[in-house]
Amino acid sequence: MKTLKLSDFIGKINGKLLQGNPDDEIRKIVKKLNNLSEKSLYFHSSKTAIRADSLLEKTNYTIVTEDQGLLPSVDGTANVILVTNSKDSYWKFIDYYRNLFQIPVIGVTGTCGKTTTKDMIKHILNRTMKVHSTLFSQNGLHLNLHYLLGLNDQTEAAVFEMGVAYPGNIKSSGKYFKPTIGIITNIGEAHLEGCRTLEKYIKAKGEMFDVLSDEGILFINADDGNIKSLPISSFKGRVLSFGKDPAAEYRAENIQFENNRMLYTMHVENHEYRVSIPGYGEHNVYNSLAAIASTTALGIPIEEAIQRLSTYRTMERHVKIYNGTGNITVIDDTWSCNPSSVKSAIDVLKKTSDGKTEVLVLGKMQRLGNQVNKQHIQMGKTILDVGGVDHLITVGASARLTGESAIALGMSQDKVHPVMDAKELEAKLAEIRKEEMMILFKMSLGKMDPSFRKVVEKYRFT
Repeated sequence: MKTLKLSDFIGKINGKLLQGNPDDEIRKIVKKLNNLSEKSLYFHSSKTAIRADSLLEKTNYTIVTEDQGLLPSVDGTANVILVTNSKDSYWKFIDYYRNLFQIPVIGVTGTCGKTTTKDMIKHILNRTMKVHSTLFSQNGLHLNLHYLLGLNDQTEAAVFEMGVAYPGNIKSSGKYFKPTIGIITNIGEAHLEGCRTLEKYIKAKGEMFDVLSDEGILFINADDGNIKSLPISSFKGRVLSFGKDPAAEYRAENIQFENNRMLYTMHVENHEYRVSIPGYGEHNVYNSLAAIASTTALGIPIEEAIQRLSTYRTMERHVKIYNGTGNITVIDDTWSCNPSSVKSAIDVLKKTSDGKTEVLVLGKMQRLGNQVNKQHIQMGKTILDVGGVDHLITVGASARLTGESAIALGMSQDKVHPVMDAKELEAKLAEIRKEEMMILFKMSLGKMDPSFRKVVEKYRFT
């Protein structure tokens, strides 16, 4: 965090200094009162009053509060700023702090690929720039404090992942992130518990148009039908596309799976480039196209971006392939589970199984709201449309609907195996185990009993 004086921002948050020195500095913000230390700032937004004993032995700190009666409890070296609404003042502070930095900011949204695209962009830029980004796949608005206060005087660019749980999320996060470049990786069925319908979810993703300035650049997936339904022509900034569509400004063709890498030819204007990226799946081709395109907009030569991306390391539990003994291969894609990512993972299974027995272990697809049953039933058809698998193991009541749908559409009943817990899953895998077998674990382990993780790890390292 950039060091600030109290006088720099008291007026920005509509505060009044009840006690202290306006020239005192803050060097960090803390979320919890017990983390309060010298030169730190704490916004007290709880309706519960601060107890005097919780401030013992703490000095030279700053508290923003609505409680004028706090003064007798604080040390004489402390600063107390009185505000009408602490939460509102906190967000005013975040907005003020973000405005201190005139740097390029890339905002990434989409149903799938947000985290990978963000990390690819950071990997490309890190070679020559000081880059700040959101962590892992965390993209909730309430985490803006952690992300935005990571900006400092050395930061030259930032990459922020912008999720959608409800309509209005991107407008809210965009208000504080202030992206200068936007990316929409794709739009599929997800977060329907908050958005209710796919149409509202698509519209919520389209809020990226609203948070970019007229001088901004928007990169979109040229092959995504849902993105095409957005009012793209209404955006006054520059729109560039990536994908396999002949009209895409960053176009991929001759896509190949080879030695745990994706190889493809990229066309940009009248030039051809050969791209090689670690990991499997055409979805990563799209992610890499978006990463190359957006970093090119920041001045990185295309050849340099491609070279840097060739050393990118794929994320754990994101379509990661492991070779065990006995020619058993495992695809671990257990970070999250929604219809779009299931389709992508099955595509990898089909294109890499190379004659091995194909086993799909499918858990509940998450965040589908009242569409959960419909989407699981539809997934049965999706599995058969791509040629089916040799064995489908469904985990839990929701995924069981996928198995029942697949049987109704013609899949042999003795190839569909519903299980309810990790013990049953492990027993079923042992029963159908063959020497030449590829297992795709497609579930969201973070939402499941920890015992399922042990089953996945057992087969990863068998």
